[in-house]
Amino acid sequence: MNLLADIRLRWYDDSSLMLEDERELIALFLDTLGVSRETAIDIFEALLKAKKRDMGLTSDELRDEIIRLRENRGKKNIEKGLTMRNLQIWLRFYRDIELVERFGSRYRFAKNKKPSQAFRDYTKPEVIDKSSDFMYRLLKEIENRYGVKK
Repeated sequence: MNLLADIRLRWYDDSSLMLEDERELIALFLDTLGVSRETAIDIFEALLKAKKRDMGLTSDELRDEIIRLRENRGKKNIEKGLTMRNLQIWLRFYRDIELVERFGSRYRFAKNKKPSQAFRDYTKPEVIDKSSDFMYRLLKEIENRYGVKK
Protein backbone atom coordinates (compact mmCIF):
# COMPACT_ATOMS: atom_id res chain seq x y z
CA MET A 1 0.00 0.00 0.00
CA ASN A 2 1.34 3.42 -0.93
CA LEU A 3 -0.05 6.07 1.33
CA LEU A 4 -0.91 9.45 -0.09
CA ALA A 5 0.38 11.23 3.00
CA ASP A 6 2.50 10.57 6.05
CA ILE A 7 0.76 9.24 9.11
CA ARG A 8 1.97 10.93 12.27
CA LEU A 9 0.60 9.07 15.23
CA ARG A 10 -0.29 10.96 18.38
CA TRP A 11 -1.91 9.65 21.50
CA TYR A 12 -3.78 11.13 24.43
CA ASP A 13 -4.85 9.90 27.83
CA ASP A 14 -8.35 8.58 28.40
CA SER A 15 -9.54 11.87 29.89
CA SER A 16 -9.79 13.07 26.29
CA LEU A 17 -12.74 10.72 25.86
CA MET A 18 -14.71 13.03 28.15
CA LEU A 19 -15.00 15.77 25.51
CA GLU A 20 -18.64 16.79 25.27
CA ASP A 21 -18.74 17.98 21.68
CA GLU A 22 -19.04 14.94 19.40
CA ARG A 23 -17.28 16.78 16.58
CA GLU A 24 -14.31 17.38 18.90
CA LEU A 25 -14.08 13.61 19.34
CA ILE A 26 -13.83 13.21 15.55
CA ALA A 27 -11.13 15.88 15.45
CA LEU A 28 -9.29 14.10 18.28
CA PHE A 29 -9.46 10.74 16.49
CA LEU A 30 -8.17 12.21 13.25
CA ASP A 31 -5.49 14.15 15.13
CA THR A 32 -4.18 10.82 16.45
CA LEU A 33 -3.51 10.03 12.76
CA GLY A 34 -1.94 13.46 12.20
CA VAL A 35 -4.95 14.89 10.35
CA SER A 36 -6.31 18.26 11.45
CA ARG A 37 -7.93 19.73 8.33
CA GLU A 38 -11.53 20.87 8.66
CA THR A 39 -12.52 19.25 5.38
CA ALA A 40 -11.24 15.85 6.54
CA ILE A 41 -13.18 16.20 9.79
CA ASP A 42 -16.31 17.23 7.87
CA ILE A 43 -16.02 14.23 5.54
CA PHE A 44 -15.70 11.85 8.47
CA GLU A 45 -18.69 13.44 10.21
CA ALA A 46 -20.82 13.27 7.05
CA LEU A 47 -19.90 9.60 6.58
CA LEU A 48 -20.85 8.90 10.21
CA LYS A 49 -24.24 10.52 9.74
CA ALA A 50 -24.75 8.51 6.55
CA LYS A 51 -23.73 5.30 8.36
CA LYS A 52 -26.34 6.02 11.02
CA ARG A 53 -28.91 5.96 8.18
CA ASP A 54 -27.14 2.88 6.69
CA MET A 55 -26.27 4.76 3.50
CA GLY A 56 -23.22 5.47 1.43
CA LEU A 57 -22.73 8.89 -0.15
CA THR A 58 -21.68 9.95 -3.63
CA SER A 59 -19.15 12.78 -3.87
CA ASP A 60 -21.93 15.25 -4.64
CA GLU A 61 -24.07 14.03 -1.74
CA LEU A 62 -21.05 14.20 0.54
CA ARG A 63 -20.39 17.81 -0.48
CA ASP A 64 -24.05 18.72 0.05
CA GLU A 65 -24.08 17.07 3.49
CA ILE A 66 -20.94 18.95 4.52
CA ILE A 67 -22.51 22.23 3.42
CA ARG A 68 -25.60 21.40 5.54
CA LEU A 69 -23.42 20.56 8.54
CA ARG A 70 -21.47 23.79 8.18
CA GLU A 71 -24.65 25.84 7.80
CA ASN A 72 -26.06 24.26 10.96
CA ARG A 73 -22.88 25.17 12.85
CA GLY A 74 -23.11 28.76 11.57
CA LYS A 75 -19.82 28.58 9.72
CA LYS A 76 -19.19 31.67 7.60
CA ASN A 77 -17.26 30.38 4.59
CA ILE A 78 -19.22 27.17 4.10
CA GLU A 79 -17.64 26.19 0.79
CA LYS A 80 -14.01 26.56 1.90
CA GLY A 81 -12.05 23.42 0.98
CA LEU A 82 -14.99 21.79 -0.77
CA THR A 83 -13.69 21.64 -4.31
CA MET A 84 -14.34 18.25 -5.82
CA ARG A 85 -10.56 17.78 -6.14
CA ASN A 86 -10.02 18.38 -2.42
CA LEU A 87 -12.84 16.01 -1.48
CA GLN A 88 -11.32 13.35 -3.74
CA ILE A 89 -7.89 13.82 -2.12
CA TRP A 90 -9.32 13.27 1.35
CA LEU A 91 -11.48 10.36 0.24
CA ARG A 92 -8.36 8.84 -1.31
CA PHE A 93 -6.53 9.28 2.00
CA TYR A 94 -9.33 7.46 3.85
CA ARG A 95 -9.32 4.74 1.22
CA ASP A 96 -5.51 4.41 1.40
CA ILE A 97 -5.67 3.79 5.13
CA GLU A 98 -8.50 1.33 4.41
CA LEU A 99 -11.02 3.07 6.64
CA VAL A 100 -13.37 3.99 3.78
CA GLU A 101 -14.20 2.25 0.54
CA ARG A 102 -15.95 3.19 -2.65
CA PHE A 103 -18.86 0.90 -3.38
CA GLY A 104 -20.03 1.73 -6.89
CA SER A 105 -20.19 5.51 -6.85
CA ARG A 106 -20.81 5.71 -3.10
CA TYR A 107 -18.40 6.05 -0.21
CA ARG A 108 -18.89 4.24 3.07
CA PHE A 109 -16.82 2.80 5.89
CA ALA A 110 -14.92 -0.30 4.79
CA LYS A 111 -17.16 -3.32 4.16
CA ASN A 112 -20.05 -1.24 5.51
CA LYS A 113 -18.79 -1.83 9.03
CA LYS A 114 -18.93 0.60 11.91
CA PRO A 115 -15.87 2.91 11.85
CA SER A 116 -14.37 1.24 14.94
CA GLN A 117 -14.65 -2.19 13.31
CA ALA A 118 -13.24 -0.94 10.00
CA PHE A 119 -10.33 0.64 11.85
CA ARG A 120 -9.65 -2.51 13.89
CA ASP A 121 -10.01 -4.89 10.94
CA TYR A 122 -8.32 -2.92 8.15
CA THR A 123 -6.56 0.30 9.15
CA LYS A 124 -4.77 -1.01 12.21
CA PRO A 125 -3.25 -4.13 10.59
CA GLU A 126 -2.42 -2.44 7.28
CA VAL A 127 -1.15 0.90 8.55
CA ILE A 128 -0.44 0.93 12.26
CA ASP A 129 0.87 -2.62 12.71
CA LYS A 130 2.94 -2.57 9.52
CA SER A 131 4.44 0.78 10.52
CA SER A 132 5.25 -0.60 13.95
CA ASP A 133 6.84 -3.71 12.42
CA PHE A 134 8.96 -1.55 10.13
CA MET A 135 10.07 0.60 13.08
CA TYR A 136 11.15 -2.55 14.91
CA ARG A 137 13.13 -3.81 11.89
CA LEU A 138 14.67 -0.36 11.50
CA LEU A 139 15.79 -0.30 15.13
CA LYS A 140 17.29 -3.79 14.75
CA GLU A 141 19.25 -2.56 11.70
CA ILE A 142 20.43 0.52 13.62
CA GLU A 143 21.59 -1.71 16.48
CA ASN A 144 23.48 -3.93 14.02
CA ARG A 145 25.19 -1.00 12.33
CA TYR A 146 26.21 0.55 15.67
CA GLY A 147 27.36 -2.80 17.00
CA VAL A 148 24.92 -2.85 19.92
CA LYS A 149 25.04 -6.38 21.33
CA LYS A 150 23.11 -6.22 24.63
